[in-house]
Amino acid sequence: MKVEELPLLLTVDEAAEVLRIGRNGAYAAVASGFLPSVRIGRTIRIPRDALAVLIGADARAKREQQRTAGG
Repeated sequence: MKVEELPLLLTVDEAAEVLRIGRNGAYAAVASGFLPSVRIGRTIRIPRDALAVLIGADARAKREQQRTAGG
């Protein structure tokens, strides 16, 4: 599934599934501020755009690492 096809706001469990990390890891990322979140009442939601930025930043870092290692 493409990031653009995800709902605008995801639950922490849904975000964890997209990122392929555990539920506890996702909550820890939210608590540390690494994964931006929105609190609506007692619920926590992860903006789709925050996931897109996080995934894009990781992809750019990997490309940069490959480029510097290769040449």
